[in-house]
Amino acid sequence: MIRSIIIDDEDKSSKLLRNLLQAYCKNVEVVMIADSAKSGVKAIRRFSPDLVFLDIVMPYEDGFELLNQIKDINCEIIFTTAYNQYAIRAIRVCALDYLLKPVDVEELQAAVARTEKKLLEQKDRKIDERLDIFLDNYKTADRLSDKIGFPTQSGVKFYHISDILVCKAEGNYTSIYFERKEKLELVCKTLKELEELLSEYNFVRTHRSFIINLNHLKEYKRSNPLHEVDGEGGCVIMSNGLRIPVS
Repeated sequence: MIRSIIIDDEDKSSKLLRNLLQAYCKNVEVVMIADSAKSGVKAIRRFSPDLVFLDIVMPYEDGFELLNQIKDINCEIIFTTAYNQYAIRAIRVCALDYLLKPVDVEELQAAVARTEKKLLEQKDRKIDERLDIFLDNYKTADRLSDKIGFPTQSGVKFYHISDILVCKAEGNYTSIYFERKEKLELVCKTLKELEELLSEYNFVRTHRSFIINLNHLKEYKRSNPLHEVDGEGGCVIMSNGLRIPVS
């Protein structure tokens, strides 16, 4: 059973989330509902939950003050928020989970399933680095972050975005190629998800299976010598020599 706390100043929202959890996520127990950051911190320290559903925007003290006070607590966090482009971008870049209000049942179940998997594997329980980067990203929303967190089979790994050259689709996963040709990472995100994340950082899709970093683009050729991958539009050559097809 996943022991959880809901922190939201809107009584209607917190009760709706509790009811959805009771009806559709039988493996989640809500041990406390808090209506402010201050009472939320007290609840977290009292109950030591596995999971916290946290609203970002609250009066007096918001979710930021709360996060700064609980970074020594090992619990997973799912943000519950009305749409805010900077908040969502910051959350995604740090590989944290979130739910948009009004909460969709299927999205709730998926987020809980991801949390349950993390808890069962007992990997990446400490989230200090992710929270630090999230807070920095959100508070400096007018600037783009220089780091991104990728969920992998062993946890979450952080890389400088400028070091990423190419993303290649591998079914429900994506291979990430870095500046050093021999370095490679398989991450638990689809190419479409990465395209949404990286489009603001000068990344473009050249082919249904590839996204490239234009900052590392060296040359474009009209012919495509890569017979194993189709590319009727030729190919591009990256700064480390990688040849990527263009469709």
